[in-house]
Amino acid sequence: MRILLDRQSEVPLYQQINEHIRQGILSGSLAVDTRLPASRQLALDLGVNRITVENAYSELEADGLVFSRMGSGTYVLPISPLPPVFQK
Repeated sequence: MRILLDRQSEVPLYQQINEHIRQGILSGSLAVDTRLPASRQLALDLGVNRITVENAYSELEADGLVFSRMGSGTYVLPISPLPPVFQK
């Protein structure tokens, strides 16, 4: 996974990672059931601490965009349609 990080930005690195993956999911370039890179591997590839990647993954999971399965990995979930109350 290619993620360009701006280390001079005021936006924390975990948020930059989160936003890149979020955009991939919402645009459809990361398909449902796609396995995201292991946090250790992505951290190594990006030259960041593993906790930075884990924080990004945790936010994505809290937002219902991915799910983690212990020992298996982190996977993209289907995008849920907005409830009728939020649709315009």
